Amino acid sequence: GTTDPKTGNVNAVYRIDRDGSVDQLLHWPDVHMPNGIVISPDNKTLYLIEAHPDADHHRDIRAYDLQADGKLKNRRILINFYPGRSGDGMCIDAEGNLYVAAGLHETRKTSETLDTRPGIHVVSPQGKLLAFRETPVDTITNCTFGGADLRTLYITCGNQLLQMRTQIPGKASYRPTE
Repeated sequence: GTTDPKTGNVNAVYRIDRDGSVDQLLHWPDVHMPNGIVISPDNKTLYLIEAHPDADHHRDIRAYDLQADGKLKNRRILINFYPGRSGDGMCIDAEGNLYVAAGLHETRKTSETLDTRPGIHVVSPQGKLLAFRETPVDTITNCTFGGADLRTLYITCGNQLLQMRTQIPGKASYRPTE
């Protein structure tokens, strides 16, 4: 059923339809700290990061089949970052590869370890690590595609905004013309 995001569990994933109706797709205990939600270019798969920093919780990238009615099924774990720092933000390219901002240079006051290299992890839809680009400072938080050709990846980490060119453009989304 639908839970009001203003009064319901905030550890959840909601879909907001064009008519403004809200449907809760995932909730605790199925997700603890969902983040970095993206949809595949063919609109058939929803990806999310489970980013819980405490011990004994998941720190992974999950894939779900996205049904025609907007419901999710067939959860799969693509990458498990545990015990390192999970992804924080994520974006997707036109071929369906995920660009995940994850990892730490230095430990902090959580159970997260330095087992996840700090930077952008490029992951295939099947969960294979395709590429990695280290970032210079903590904490890497997010990334998104931009530029006229969607081949510039913008990355936030620490007090810096980095950019790098990519071979594959980002997934096209609504872009205002003015």
